Amino acid sequence: MNRGLSMKRAWRSALAIAVVLCVSVFSASAHPAISAVALVKVDAAGHVSITLRCDALAFALDESPMKINDAPMFEFLDAPESVQSEALAAAFERFVKLSEFQADGARIALEIDGFPTAQAIQSWRRTHPERVLPVKLDIVAHVELPAGAAAFSLRLPEVLGDVIVTVDQAGREPLGFPLRAGETSPALACSLSSDGKPDPNVQSADSTNQTQPISKQAGVIEVSARYAWLGFTHIIPEGADHALFVLGLFLLSPRAKALLWQITAFTIAHSCTLALTTFHIVKVSSAIVEPAIAASIMFIGIENLLTTKVHSWRPIVAFVFGLLHGMGFASALSDVGLPTGQVVAGLIAFNVGVEGGHLTVLIAAFLLIGWWRDRPWYRRRLAIPISVLIALISGVWMAQRIVGL
Repeated sequence: MNRGLSMKRAWRSALAIAVVLCVSVFSASAHPAISAVALVKVDAAGHVSITLRCDALAFALDESPMKINDAPMFEFLDAPESVQSEALAAAFERFVKLSEFQADGARIALEIDGFPTAQAIQSWRRTHPERVLPVKLDIVAHVELPAGAAAFSLRLPEVLGDVIVTVDQAGREPLGFPLRAGETSPALACSLSSDGKPDPNVQSADSTNQTQPISKQAGVIEVSARYAWLGFTHIIPEGADHALFVLGLFLLSPRAKALLWQITAFTIAHSCTLALTTFHIVKVSSAIVEPAIAASIMFIGIENLLTTKVHSWRPIVAFVFGLLHGMGFASALSDVGLPTGQVVAGLIAFNVGVEGGHLTVLIAAFLLIGWWRDRPWYRRRLAIPISVLIALISGVWMAQRIVGL
């Protein structure tokens, strides 16, 4: 009776994993999803310019760049110019309505100076024939801070997803931080005197007394926390391919010692190439890296079918493939950008978040199927079927990323 109950639970766990894996086929796009990047410049007179680079097609289609598939984007690219212009006009209205800029708690209307056009989209298509998606175009806006303003904050439409903000103020060290989808930025001190000039006597305090502007010290902590969260979400829920690689390592042998060697090798490798690629010491095109990452997952899935134990070469394989995955992480981080003056802190925090995502995958795998690792039917009824799914799914991803469809 207990054996039958155990089998039923194992099958339910395997089915849950299978459902998640199948959904992953549709959630992972052939194009690399990007976070929007906003540069906020504040001059000595209180003129604020905002340049937002985002996935123009996703925004035009009112979809998150992390969730949208390639098919509707290519369909939009092939649509008549009139259809594109109509969708972009609607996107313009959404941007104006859903964006919010506040100075000392009072809302100030953004003036839009530039917005993606159908002509700009087609120009991008002509100049990026090898990798059309994502279409990264700029939205440009400005606002005037009132005299005497002590702090300001910014909120952008939720559909843009995560937004990496860099604030460059006259007389201050640039500050960068990621914002989660739809989140209002921390209050940022601007310290303008009544004549519109920077006032060195004005300290970091919000005149509304409702929120304190972010300080340099608090900024390092907050930036690190935000980049750690960004790294975590790059694995869960956005990095199905990286998560599947770790799951594939787990399936062959969930024993702690064998798994530790593989994960350690993988971690060291991807940490190295993440740093090297981020600092432009190593550079490999995403057109090569992304299909190679899919191929590495497929290799692990197939190897799980052909062997019953962790051979001495498995940590070496994990290391080599970790180099590829690190380049993939770096590609995501380069689209996001690192905060000026806090590059090392942001990079370390992002990597810590990535490791947190990997650890979460391993814990979830153990809780779902690890209980039965000593059962004689574990490999036949759990490890092999799930490894087959991993190999098939990664094969689909590899084909998608090679042909760009």
